[in-house]
Amino acid sequence: MRMSRGGNAGLLKCGKGTTYEGGMREPAIAYWPGKIQPGVTHELASTLDVLPTIAGLTGAKLHGVQLDGYDMSNILFNKGMSKRNAMFYYPTDPSEMYSVFAVRLGKYKAHYYTQGAGHSDTTPDHDCHFDALLKSHDPPLLFDLESDPSENYNLATASHPEYKAVLVKILDAKTQFEKTMVFGESQVGKGSDPALEPCCDPQCSPKPTCCVCR
Repeated sequence: MRMSRGGNAGLLKCGKGTTYEGGMREPAIAYWPGKIQPGVTHELASTLDVLPTIAGLTGAKLHGVQLDGYDMSNILFNKGMSKRNAMFYYPTDPSEMYSVFAVRLGKYKAHYYTQGAGHSDTTPDHDCHFDALLKSHDPPLLFDLESDPSENYNLATASHPEYKAVLVKILDAKTQFEKTMVFGESQVGKGSDPALEPCCDPQCSPKPTCCVCR
């Protein structure tokens, strides 16, 4: 996002609405006096990791719930390594047809699909713009995010055969993840159900029949 639309992603490619780093990567601050010591970490983490971390700290049991997150306690309290080695990127409108758009494994990131977004129209890079339509990549684009966080230099080319093994590992991680991925029913798609309408009188009874806006 640029200018009045929300800030600047700096050297990261594109902005919100895309699966490039400028649309996904963000800094984070953790603050707990007496528990979390001052410092900086570059370990990989996600908002998906917040719930299992809180559950671990409080001893809460998550019976029968399969989570995509990991407990971040080792990062927060020991300045240790993350349990997360992979991140799976979906667009703003995910679908079972296309599934994962990009996968990060360690320092490498592979793009299987790319697409621009209106929020990134003010960037000079045309890959970011709304009219940069959905594009499939086979082989996927491959970037080393440690040496190339701007995602400028695709390593999946004929001149870099040494990276074929990296693509195989990323594809294996993607395949294993997709085997367990279950798309939930769209709650927005249930809009025809009157029981899901906002209640004009939250204190009324019985619900939902009393929730009639007059």
